[in-house]
Amino acid sequence: MTIKSQKIIGQVVFVMLAFYLDGLIKWAFLNNMNKVNLTIIPQLMLMVLVMLTMRIDSRKMILIYGIVFGLIYDSYYFGLIGLYTILLPLVLVGIDHYKFLFTKPSVGYEISIYFISLTFIQSGIYLLEKLFRLASADVGDFITFILGPTLLWNMIVFFVLYVPFANLSDWLVSYRRGTK
Repeated sequence: MTIKSQKIIGQVVFVMLAFYLDGLIKWAFLNNMNKVNLTIIPQLMLMVLVMLTMRIDSRKMILIYGIVFGLIYDSYYFGLIGLYTILLPLVLVGIDHYKFLFTKPSVGYEISIYFISLTFIQSGIYLLEKLFRLASADVGDFITFILGPTLLWNMIVFFVLYVPFANLSDWLVSYRRGTK
């Protein structure tokens, strides 16, 4: 097995571990916090995918990651295939399309991209759920009780986990010493 294949397997394991931690945090920690009207949705998998997208050069690989992990996320959490399967590849390809504007991934760039991605994903899910009549909350309630707490929680987690996740992402994407 080549080093490139091992790194790709490592990337998939990294994203799956983040997906598992999403569910674990939601189940173990946030269930006690979500008893009020606030709903916090942890998005570690999206954070890892944004970090990897900033470092991977192959748009084909990014699109494959978006579709596969969107399907996995939809099938596990929603049971309705489509919401993340549509939105996740759109976000990742959008990031890949505009990442040439940034000289090198840094905390400022990545947190702003993660913030925009998280806002787009959550708002897109809300709009699609309203379209399919799965959501009953109005826009004000969505922003106040779902989007705001979700953004705050995920930004705090981003700052806490940025250094180890960024270093791991850099290592998983580099195939030869000093190159990507």
